[in-house]
Amino acid sequence: MPVPDSNPLTPAQRKAAAELLRPVTRRLDDLARLFTRRGHQLALVGGPVRDVFLRRPSPDLDLTTDASPQQVLEITAGWADASWTVGIEFGTIGLRKGDDTLEVTTYRSERYTERSRKPQVRYENTLEGDLGRRDFTVNAMAARLPSG
Repeated sequence: MPVPDSNPLTPAQRKAAAELLRPVTRRLDDLARLFTRRGHQLALVGGPVRDVFLRRPSPDLDLTTDASPQQVLEITAGWADASWTVGIEFGTIGLRKGDDTLEVTTYRSERYTERSRKPQVRYENTLEGDLGRRDFTVNAMAARLPSG
């Protein structure tokens, strides 16, 4: 859900943003098509989006999806050179493809108890729901794939 006082991008701004993002999103087109063929969404999110606008390289690619962690593993089997599940309890699957390191996290919301810094995770159904849990600096920025 957008911040109440946010201004939606104009079509010209969307086109300009997609053009800036294209060198990064192009590397993810094959992966995005795999998710789309299986009926799932995929978006580049957070720091990598910020880094595009700052015109600097991003050391990793953070993605979010409506697919469950198990579905992410199934979808990327045969595509990824390597995968790891160290963050699976929080919905995150790590992947390596060539020189790219990716983390794909299922849309989620988080709830923290007073006694713990570890969140209780609940999966969400929408990109907007997932972005709502993120801080408002850069982590709530996303580019839907493959469209950018």
